[in-house]
Formats: sequence, structure tokens, C-alpha cells
Amino acid sequence: MDKLTQLNELFAELRAQGRVHTQNDLADFAGVHKSTISAALKGNPKYLTESLLSRITKKMMSVPEDETTAFRVPLIPAEAHAGNLTDFADAVKDYDCEMVVSPVRGAAFAIQVTGDSMSPAYPSGARILCQRINEAAFVEWGRVYLLDTVNGAILKQVRKSDNVGCVTCCSLNPSPEYAPFELEVQYIRGWYRVLMIMSLV
Repeated sequence: MDKLTQLNELFAELRAQGRVHTQNDLADFAGVHKSTISAALKGNPKYLTESLLSRITKKMMSVPEDETTAFRVPLIPAEAHAGNLTDFADAVKDYDCEMVVSPVRGAAFAIQVTGDSMSPAYPSGARILCQRINEAAFVEWGRVYLLDTVNGAILKQVRKSDNVGCVTCCSLNPSPEYAPFELEVQYIRGWYRVLMIMSLV
């Protein structure tokens, strides 16, 4: 992924979290001059640096000490991947899980990505923070969701299907072995928006 794409994705993520709204907000967030952010967003290599990207990423991951308790979420153990996330509160108790710090509000839990179908954006071993949504209200087509299905949890980009009662699940890995497939909505127990990817473990 090139630096400009990374910067735009970080900017979009921060806007989605409500932490910034404008380029000037992003400059304040990163602790740099607004002209630096403006030039970086235009792709100027003098300002679009690894240092700037690292600075923003580290700030996104930081959590004030007095807020760490409020931002702690359970990390679902690997053996729970094939279980029912909908009944997570009953099936897997918080005390059975490692608690991890979430840099964003609203996350219900963290879970580790397994497999390469969503690489490189969601590499195997990365942890993702998820939030339950009410899919009856609306679904953001083209967004990546963790779907709790009758056959276990799957992480896929979800697109609208031409087949009634179905959604199309797409992998980000272009390999032929990860071709899109149709999934009947009746077999989806819960929809979870991916709020962000945490560091690799």
C-alpha cells in the first residue's frame, strides 16, 4: 500500500471515529503544521513521510491512562472462532478472555484474524476490533464485516447480491482460491462492523 493511500485511510478512520473532521483537525491531531498535512494529502513526498504516518498511527493507538478501563474489551480466544458470536456474552465470559485496550469507543470485542483471504489489508495474526450493528437499519455495501454465521465467524467484504435473500462475500486477496461466494442472510446470526485493525501479535 502506498503512503498516500495509507494517509487517506488513516484520515478516513479518524473521521469515522469522530476524532477529526477537517485537514486542520488532522494537523492538530498529528502535531504538525496544517500546510504539512495539506501537502502530504496532495502526495508531496517531502511531507508524505513514514515519520508522519507513524506519528498519526501511534497517536491513534494511544489511550489516556484514566480511560484504559473504559476502553478495555475482551479478546475472543481462537477456539471461539467457530462458535456463536451472538451469544458471546453467555458462551464466553469476560474472565475467560484476555482483556485488550481499544483505542476507539464502541468496540464490543477484539478477535484475531486467521487465514490469508483478507490479506494484505487484514493479515493473518492481526487483531480487529468489532462493533455489533443492526443490519435491519442499513448495510454499508462494500465495507468489511465480521459475520457470525451458522458455520462460524467469517471476515469478508460484503456486497449486495442479485439473488434475493443473499449477500455476496468477497475476499481482498485476489488469488483464485478466494473467489466470491453467495451467503444466505438467514444463516447470518450477527453483523459486526470492523472498527479498526490493531497491531500484529
